[in-house]
Amino acid sequence: MADFRRRPTTPNWAQPLVQRLTPTVKALIIALTLGYFLFVLAPPLDSWMVTHLLVGPNLWHGEVWQPLTALFLNNRFTGWIFSVIGLWWVGAYVERTRGQRFFLGLFLGAGVAANVVAGALGYFVEGGPIVRSDGAGFALTAIFVAFARIYGAQPAQIWGAFSMRADYFTWILIGFSLLVSLANRDFAGCAGELVAVGLAFFVTGGLANLQRRRQAAKRSRYTVLEGGKQRKSTTWN
Repeated sequence: MADFRRRPTTPNWAQPLVQRLTPTVKALIIALTLGYFLFVLAPPLDSWMVTHLLVGPNLWHGEVWQPLTALFLNNRFTGWIFSVIGLWWVGAYVERTRGQRFFLGLFLGAGVAANVVAGALGYFVEGGPIVRSDGAGFALTAIFVAFARIYGAQPAQIWGAFSMRADYFTWILIGFSLLVSLANRDFAGCAGELVAVGLAFFVTGGLANLQRRRQAAKRSRYTVLEGGKQRKSTTWN
């Protein structure tokens, strides 16, 4: 009798790769890949995409979509491949832990904000018709910071070769990226990186910590008396 049971569509060797992919991460990787191959396979469009879709002078002349579209375009192979690997490696962890809305909001929000800051410094401070091609770099920095904040001291397997604390690995990567930007005198890029780090750090605990401090400060100003009434205390901690 013929066996009509459905066979797995994913080869055994590819299952560890696919297991790391959530639908959101998969969609982002596809978008990044399409954006990169547009540059590779459609050279006649390169000039138009650089002018209108990457972050450049036209951002300040009405093309306000540039900080968003620039996230999905990269004309450098290294930028594209590192973005894809980074999303594949930590994206699913962050999304499964904090949810799709948080993950996508952080990726888009931090990426767009960092692009705006980097573009503004490049145009108004450094001067000249500077066009940035950071791709998803700033957004990915925010995702790595979220990964570090969520997993902290837990060991992370680095591509199966060795393990390191999640937070140590993240700060090493970000420190290296900042040093490269400084060596290239890309101060606008450094600013964008720091904006992504700050936003990710804040939304993954900074706000909650601030609220806890405020609540603790309020509690320290009052003493609870018998009967449930409160009276202002003269003792400050």
